[in-house]
Amino acid sequence: MKIYLITGESYLLINEKINEIVKDSKNVSVFDLGCNTLDDVIIEAGYYSMFDEEKFIIVKNANFFNSAKLKESDEKSLLKLLENPNNKTTIIFVCMEKVDTRKKITKIIKDKYNLINIPNLKFYEIENKVDAYLKKLGFSISKESIKYIMDNSLNNYDVTMNEVNKLILYYDEPTYIKTEDVLNIVSKSLNNNNFLLVDAIVENDLEKSLNLLKDLKILKVEPTVLISLIARDFRIMLNVKNLLNNNKREYEIMNELKLQDWQLERYLKKVFPYKLKELENIILKLAQIDLDIKSGKIDKYIALELFILDICA
Repeated sequence: MKIYLITGESYLLINEKINEIVKDSKNVSVFDLGCNTLDDVIIEAGYYSMFDEEKFIIVKNANFFNSAKLKESDEKSLLKLLENPNNKTTIIFVCMEKVDTRKKITKIIKDKYNLINIPNLKFYEIENKVDAYLKKLGFSISKESIKYIMDNSLNNYDVTMNEVNKLILYYDEPTYIKTEDVLNIVSKSLNNNNFLLVDAIVENDLEKSLNLLKDLKILKVEPTVLISLIARDFRIMLNVKNLLNNNKREYEIMNELKLQDWQLERYLKKVFPYKLKELENIILKLAQIDLDIKSGKIDKYIALELFILDICA
């Protein structure tokens, strides 16, 4: 058995490394420990392929190599697998957090198998990869345009490539990518996307909410921060709704909640489609999600995505 533990901050670079290992194999199973159990992985690893060919198992969100703790029974099962591997199976664990090299399971993989840490790309490396990627597809672009895309993607490789792919979709066929099109299509700095996400959720825009969450996930924005922002917005909406139901005038609401006139105008538009009970239920859901995350019952991003699907679907 070959076992890999891949760690890094870039989804794209990690996937590139996985593709190097898996190559053209069709015998690939993917598990996400945010949804699946480690027991599911261990059972699958014990099976032999019908045609005695090598099979690959990719295990995403293997965060027990970092901060998350394994149940004693799961740790015993995993250690047993590491000591008595199936020689026709390759397991690729993916942990997008810094691994704890003091843990026994991490030490075994480091000493006996393969621990691969993928560092973030430097500025010139991202620039070169973008240029090479576009040339391979038959596109050309100026260095200034590449730098503009990178600047507005906070020099994040994954976000940069996401913006590059938007341009490819826009043109649909190989050509020279014009600077004016780059300026029009590439997102401005994603620093304010957390607030855009809150607005999209409040407006029940499912597609926009999920796309923004994807961008924020790439940027490693902490989900608990987003949950706090969302909860804050819904609490203000609840207070505004409550005061409106009690026949308070706009200037009274502004004074009581310490809002500016433009802020109140925004919240009046936001709160209009909601009933008081709906707002109360949403705040309760957010409180429960926060509790579940902090108690380790659910992955942070999965919890937020499920909330969005619940609210916006």
